[in-house]
Amino acid sequence: MKSKKKKRILITVMILLSVYFIFVEIFIYMNLKSYGYGLKELPKTTLVYFHLSNGFTVRTEENYTVFIGRHSYIYDDVLHEKGYASEQMGMDSFYRKEGKEYSGDNVYEFCISDTNDWCHWFRVYHMSGKRKIEDF
Repeated sequence: MKSKKKKRILITVMILLSVYFIFVEIFIYMNLKSYGYGLKELPKTTLVYFHLSNGFTVRTEENYTVFIGRHSYIYDDVLHEKGYASEQMGMDSFYRKEGKEYSGDNVYEFCISDTNDWCHWFRVYHMSGKRKIEDF
């Protein structure tokens, strides 16, 4: 008797988790479509949402890259661990290597700008230069 009851509870929990996961995938996909992305980005975005990834690059242009990531509060910590100091100016975060001497007007190595649109599942960022978020 106890074995049947445990099995029934386990099956119910598995079904509920599967339904939850399917709904999460649907909502993430709908938001990805609104940003111009699709099924190709869905698995990696799901990893970002479940905090299994810090982000991934979706496009590299001549002067910047675009990546999908978690909300901005984690990138200061991630980059600080890599030896970067940051300064926030509005929605832009500027980073420079700690202890490195900079000359001229440009005292920062790169900038990360997040989009103004709020999305519960992920955030789209622009990073100056040809750096990729995976490099950090």
